[in-house]
Amino acid sequence: MALIAVAVATALVYAVWTLWVPLLPENLYVPLLDLGKITGYRWPAALLFLQLVIGLYMLYGIGYWLVSRGRGHTALIFGAGFVFCAVLVWAYPATAVDVFGYVAHGRLLALHSVNPFTVVPAEFPGDAIMPYLAFPTEPSQYGPIWVLIGGALATLSQGDLLTEVLLYKVVAALAHIAGAVLIFQIARRLGAHRDRARASAYLYLWNPMLLWEMVGNAHNDGVMMLFGLVAAWLFVAGADLLVLPAVVAGALVKVPVVLIAPLLFIGVVRRSPARAFEGALLAVALAAVIYRPFWEGPNTLTALRRTDLFTASLGSVLRLSLMPGLGSSEATAIARWVSLGGFGAVALGSLWLARRAESSQEVLRLAYFTLLGGLLLATTWFQAWYVVWPFAIGAALAEPRRHLEVALLSLGGLLQYFVFIYLWVMGYFPQNEDLAVQSAAYFCIVAPLLLGVLIVRSSTPHRSRIYRRA
Repeated sequence: MALIAVAVATALVYAVWTLWVPLLPENLYVPLLDLGKITGYRWPAALLFLQLVIGLYMLYGIGYWLVSRGRGHTALIFGAGFVFCAVLVWAYPATAVDVFGYVAHGRLLALHSVNPFTVVPAEFPGDAIMPYLAFPTEPSQYGPIWVLIGGALATLSQGDLLTEVLLYKVVAALAHIAGAVLIFQIARRLGAHRDRARASAYLYLWNPMLLWEMVGNAHNDGVMMLFGLVAAWLFVAGADLLVLPAVVAGALVKVPVVLIAPLLFIGVVRRSPARAFEGALLAVALAAVIYRPFWEGPNTLTALRRTDLFTASLGSVLRLSLMPGLGSSEATAIARWVSLGGFGAVALGSLWLARRAESSQEVLRLAYFTLLGGLLLATTWFQAWYVVWPFAIGAALAEPRRHLEVALLSLGGLLQYFVFIYLWVMGYFPQNEDLAVQSAAYFCIVAPLLLGVLIVRSSTPHRSRIYRRA
């Protein structure tokens, strides 16, 4: 009964959020709206945002405590998750306009019969999607599997914006639910008790940031990580031949999941070198076959074109701190090299440890740390929805410490919107002073995680031993 009460209360909060920023009747048809424009850049709206976020996370924490202690049935966990998704399908994507870019590139393929990797939406100024685009002169920044999905959705909707946006949201919701199913199965394969496996699925499926970003904003990172979770499940199940093709399929949606490929390759090599190399060849063949219809030379590979952007990251804060003394270009170069160097150390350390890993769980733990390093170090242009990269693997590990880390990091992802959407626009940071606002946003992102780590380390000796074993 207690978890049912939490589920009902959570659904009501999501209903309030959706009514606050509804998709219909008019928001969908006003280009480039955001949370601030819809709700007003005023303290009542800012405080309501904080109340919604804090309320959801309080309920989320109570629910996790209940589920991890066996007080929640699998059907309730997934049924409630389905309800949350169904509610958020009708919310306006108020903190990102990416879904409209997906629509534009899907239309390029299906309705305009051109290659979305070499032709940009701006070449079709008569398309009604144009006013909605933040980057109309950019080709698709994703992979061919995602472009093919977009083309299929554009074919189904035939230019109807409402249908298209709803279809993208449904795809994201299905990927989110399927990801939770895989997390449950991976946790069980790793030897987790059924209650701990349920808690792992709950952690992912009910997470407020993931629900908002994957369903509310319809981001494709959840689809990418669905393939990553398929790869993890195949790895722990011993289906070695298909592990790397599954990772590559995810990278053909969006690139970051490829970071775990070397670790899984090493893990498979330790069991069966022949299967590892056969799987690698199969993955290369899969990429070649799917890219073939779009291939027009190296320019077709567009996925890493935004690497010069900096926001709400360690690299961003470092760059802005150095600029007054060094100038823009030198500060940018140093910030990029520090960020990539830090990630390189994490990645190389993970690869070294993978050579000695004695279990599938150890390999997946290293994959988690690699994705976490990619998010917090290599990514100089942080966005809240990127948290799903390490979150998916961290949830599947079924380790309390990993669960705490990703949950708190997801909270930080939502809190940074409070800085950018409200405090900055409301004038609490100088409009031309980027360092202050970037530092505040970065602090909001990492502060909950750092606080959680400190709490764990300062907890009782008995509890510390539990977390060290996890």
